[in-house]
Amino acid sequence: MNTTNENQDINVEEILNKVQSYFGFVPKIFQVLSDNPPALKAFCDKTEVMMVDDSLPPLTKEFVSIGAAAALGSPHCLNTHLEVAREFGANEEQLLLAIIIGASITETTALSKSLRVYHDFKEK
Repeated sequence: MNTTNENQDINVEEILNKVQSYFGFVPKIFQVLSDNPPALKAFCDKTEVMMVDDSLPPLTKEFVSIGAAAALGSPHCLNTHLEVAREFGANEEQLLLAIIIGASITETTALSKSLRVYHDFKEK
């Protein structure tokens, strides 16, 4: 496999322009991945498959992303998807609810795992 030739066939600027057109800016993850054009292309191709799938409206995809970013404690992703959702027309109440739902899932997961252990411990 000749990665030098593969890298020359990947137009990083074109990929970043596409990212810019969707997000309104180029998030740091894409900026850093641009140092490795094949990785950037693979990540962007995967992301694009999800973004062009019309099974969910774009704003709904952003709400899912906001909830996931909140659940994972990822402030950079959360900020990115809050910005995009606002551009798609989300209001403050919707944004806050998406964060609360995502964070609640994290809390529920921690309780679920911990209470199972506690239940099993009690049964000993």
